Amino acid sequence: MKNILVASLIAAGALASQAAFAASTVDIKWNGVDTAGVKLSTMDTSTSASVPVTSNYATTALNYSYVGGDSFIAYCIEPSEGNGRIGRTQTYNVESFTGLQAQHLQGLFSTAYAGLTTYNDKAAFQLAVWETVLETGNSLNVNTGSFTLLGDAAANATVSSLANSFLAQALAYTGPNRYALTKLTNSGLQDLITATPLAAAVPEPQSYALLLAGLGAVGLIARRRLPR
Repeated sequence: MKNILVASLIAAGALASQAAFAASTVDIKWNGVDTAGVKLSTMDTSTSASVPVTSNYATTALNYSYVGGDSFIAYCIEPSEGNGRIGRTQTYNVESFTGLQAQHLQGLFSTAYAGLTTYNDKAAFQLAVWETVLETGNSLNVNTGSFTLLGDAAANATVSSLANSFLAQALAYTGPNRYALTKLTNSGLQDLITATPLAAAVPEPQSYALLLAGLGAVGLIARRRLPR
């Protein structure tokens, strides 16, 4: 019983440490858009019924880097704000998504994120992210509702069709979470979403040896405790 109690306290302490880390901040730098991007305009009627939330905006992935660390890709979740100046360090709060929004975003990333290669792919994915985060209606479709894609150019039709395909796959997804999704917020700049792959826990050969040794020790202890 004592061993179980100690193990429980250790686990609780670890969870508390993780929670404290999750509530921290991070210093990052914007390094520009992934490419020139596909220029799109969008409307968010929950913000304004007449002023586009983005106007001829190069819609694509965003390049960031941790100060003194690795670079990473982010997508915008707050198009009404700007990115700030390229190369300038900014402090963001590290948060998480919750509820149905978290579920839909996980489905979106789990089904589409790894396959994004073309400019249209990335523009469509960004549209799908905006639709998931900003839509206040009952359905996720970038052509209808409170958040919509504006314009009728051929490029718009291609991107909107692809975005709606991503959204349909996300809503139908029932598999495991493939990414850890992080919400980065800043009161004066675009809030962001980043994704870290969740690797399958496949033990290495030395791990198998340690596991077998541990099982053997447990078996020996259990055998010694058997009544004679």
